Amino acid sequence: MFPETANPPEHPREYLDSKREIRPEYREAFQLLESLGKERLGELWQRGRREAQLDAFSFLLDPSVYRTVPTDWIPRIIRQREWEAISIGVAQRLRALNLFLMDLYNGQQTTVPQDVVYSSQYFYPEYQGFRPAGEVFVHIYGADLVHLEDGRYVVLEDNLRIPSGITYQLKARDMLQQLLPELASAYDIVPFDIRETYRDMFHSLCEREDPVCVLLTDSKLGAAFFEHRYLAELLGIPLVEGSDLYIGRDGRVMLKGLGGDTVVDLVYRRVEDLEIFVPGLTDAYLAGKVALVNGMGTSAADDKLVFKWVPDIIRHYLGEEPILDQAVSYDLQDAEIRRYVMENLDRMVIKTRQGYGGLGVYVMPDLDEESRTRLGRNIIEQPRMFVAQETLDFSRHLIFDEETGEFEDRYVDLRVFAVQNGRGETTAFPGGLTRVSQANSRITNNSSGGLCKPTWVVR
Repeated sequence: MFPETANPPEHPREYLDSKREIRPEYREAFQLLESLGKERLGELWQRGRREAQLDAFSFLLDPSVYRTVPTDWIPRIIRQREWEAISIGVAQRLRALNLFLMDLYNGQQTTVPQDVVYSSQYFYPEYQGFRPAGEVFVHIYGADLVHLEDGRYVVLEDNLRIPSGITYQLKARDMLQQLLPELASAYDIVPFDIRETYRDMFHSLCEREDPVCVLLTDSKLGAAFFEHRYLAELLGIPLVEGSDLYIGRDGRVMLKGLGGDTVVDLVYRRVEDLEIFVPGLTDAYLAGKVALVNGMGTSAADDKLVFKWVPDIIRHYLGEEPILDQAVSYDLQDAEIRRYVMENLDRMVIKTRQGYGGLGVYVMPDLDEESRTRLGRNIIEQPRMFVAQETLDFSRHLIFDEETGEFEDRYVDLRVFAVQNGRGETTAFPGGLTRVSQANSRITNNSSGGLCKPTWVVR
């Protein structure tokens, strides 16, 4: 019933071992799926889609079109010993990037070339000398990894501004347990609950024992409003829009209420430009009147070119070797490197430095000759706007297409979420969000039309 595995596939399949046989951790799952048959699987997939619609499990690309998050219910399974290396490596990157940002905004950063930092669209010189609560800029972090045929998980990007997707990880996990409880019960899945970790992190950044924390959304029409609503309900904090907040006479952030206005201690921001939503919020943050999660200024380390120096940042600030490898990146400002990239353009991935959500990512082997020529011209004219990475042949995973009733292999990546609190403690949440590409594409972002898939860490 599954795709042919006898012959070596063109691309690595994560559920197969080096002998092209089903990995032990997938055998029970695949046996159950095969016993159900395609007709029954189609019914279950349709049921999952209906339940997603009823719960508004959505991600909007167009506010005028209601779109549930496309989800495949065949789980991705990661063994615990693999996960331990991933979690330690992700936590290492989070700690090092926080130390880098602290030095960057306090005039002591020497690891990344100054012209790289100062040419970043998201470097804010007005934050010089600022030290946030707990000396933590990045509280919630997402690392995007891909799995290679040799078994390594390699980092493609760091997400530090407003990393999204943790609720899609949680929702996909919970829905699979409802759709196929017999499958979930067959595995010893490592449990986790983000609530206490988030709440503890919030409290560690505030002076009052019982702080008032709010989640700031861009509105019900925002692309990730489901996540904002889900998180606010899960954490037991108010979900607010910009019009619900204002800056009081003493410079503190105030929450409007029928019974009187309330001082806000912490804003979990899910918007990029604070001043558009709450004029004066940036000044309140810089004056220490309110804590922000994530802090402003994190964007400087979200730059796709700064990513090239993360291994050096880890060595400099932690005195350790990087635990996780990362994609080889090229600074196109250097003439010799630019020449090398242009001569090997057909095996590169080109990214705009400030892109996000899959936007500004060009996988050159997948583009036609005209598109490669046009992009190559842009690189020559504006080399500081782009970064190049070696194209990686990362793993594919199995999905079931309910419309065709067939199984397919698609590219997958893994976004792993981690939290750092005001005491310097880090926590990575088991599994992560597995994102699945569209057919004939390597771009996995949901905002580019990809799917998601539940991810289990199993003992």
